[in-house]
Amino acid sequence: MTTIQFETTPYVQYPLRLDHILHKRFSNISTKTKIPMSTLGRLGISKFLDEIESRGITTVLEELESR
Repeated sequence: MTTIQFETTPYVQYPLRLDHILHKRFSNISTKTKIPMSTLGRLGISKFLDEIESRGITTVLEELESR
């Protein structure tokens, strides 16, 4: 099981614009899982960046476009 480690350094706030449908999905998942949206956002961005670093940007973007 994945463990989540919390850093002692303060977080940097970053404004993020989502379309209505993505915001609704994001809110619903947060409510269902009882995981704050800020935590879900951090985990999602981290996973996406890990994928880019390990597989390359072209491969990741091509996979997203094929969905």
